[in-house]
Amino acid sequence: MKFTWFRAASGLTAFATAISAQAVVPILCPSINVTAIDNVIPTTNVTLSYGNATDSAPSVNVTLAMSAPTVLLEAVASISIVDCSPNSVDVTFTNTEAFSAAQASWPLDGNFTLITNHMGDCDVELERGFFLVTSLTWSNDTLKATARSTAQDIAAAADTAEISFGGLSAAPLAKRALVLDPTFTLPVSYSLAPDTTLFSYAPYLTVAANAADFSAELTFSGYLKYSFLLFKLEDLYFDIDTTFDASVTLSANVGAKYNNTFTYAAPALSYSFVNVPGILSLGPAVTFAIGAEVAASAAVDITTTVSVDLADGNVHVDALHQASSSTSGWVPTYNAGANISASAEVNINPFASLTVELEIEILGGLVDLSTGVTAKPRFNNEFVFTAVEGVDLTGVIGLNPDGECSQGLAIQSDFEFEVDLFVTQFYSTTLYEYKADIADVCYSWEA
Repeated sequence: MKFTWFRAASGLTAFATAISAQAVVPILCPSINVTAIDNVIPTTNVTLSYGNATDSAPSVNVTLAMSAPTVLLEAVASISIVDCSPNSVDVTFTNTEAFSAAQASWPLDGNFTLITNHMGDCDVELERGFFLVTSLTWSNDTLKATARSTAQDIAAAADTAEISFGGLSAAPLAKRALVLDPTFTLPVSYSLAPDTTLFSYAPYLTVAANAADFSAELTFSGYLKYSFLLFKLEDLYFDIDTTFDASVTLSANVGAKYNNTFTYAAPALSYSFVNVPGILSLGPAVTFAIGAEVAASAAVDITTTVSVDLADGNVHVDALHQASSSTSGWVPTYNAGANISASAEVNINPFASLTVELEIEILGGLVDLSTGVTAKPRFNNEFVFTAVEGVDLTGVIGLNPDGECSQGLAIQSDFEFEVDLFVTQFYSTTLYEYKADIADVCYSWEA
């Protein structure tokens, strides 16, 4: 007997607990000793750190290979005043030792860079400023250096940028040394209102979510390297760690043999998680989906319950090298049940999925992509009242000596789970698949 398929509620319902953007501000890299006299000497390697005001460690680190030798002014404790005009930066020192070291090492003809950190209105609040020096004058009486200069953006000032986020060290990272002490953690939870109707087309079909509850906790960390000289993304990889649990009860009232496809959707929510202007914008979104594939040969009422718990899932995403992407810890605990009310051939295959997506904009839009993972548990349930000729019962437990499930109910049920990865500009793939049989049995009421 042939019967009709339709897909129930394949759209996404998105939600998240209220959370504001991280107040990430420029902070001094903890490894810098501001009293060290060497900090006044120009160098081509500079580390810029950003973090929340209450954090003991930075949550974003930017390591720059500069186009010209550079001085990070905030790293010099003996600089007391930095003042800017449209064409110059004035730097005043508190002692002659630091002033003399600067005078000896800063090129008189310029061609080096000064980086300010909201000093003397030199830059926008919560941002740093980059100034290419073209000439210098010195005042031994006031311990002041006046640098004729022009403002630059980071793309003009640096050759390459390496960015790590999630409480990681500023040094280049090994590709699996990511989840050290991640600080970008996002808890989410959501419940649909009881008996939410997902689709209704009277008198043929009604599908409702009698109950639906979800929760997850997500943690992010990552690393990238970009070459301004080559206009090329050289590395981008990050980790997402998650716990996830979902419990869904669906009911379908089929008024007759019926064929339809519909989508249940709610407006998606996304928000800025971290924003370092001109350097990194990280905006995660979390979406959950409820759905089911249903087939019925006649009028019937169907109820199915699904619950899934995941304690420790990790996905390592390498945007440029698909073979290096991997997953671990996705060991689900699950339960399922289903009932039908009438003599019919019925398949009901519900799913409840979690999608974690990161919208990443790097270096003012030089890199702009969306990447994420979808974890999708699914139950497949086939019910057959077997007074119907031609039903294939191969492998079913509990058959009579003739190999039939006489005047009874045959049930076949299994659990599937997969984790899919997508990197919008580059590739998509299934990272993990799992399948387990739940039931394959004949329940017979024949004497």
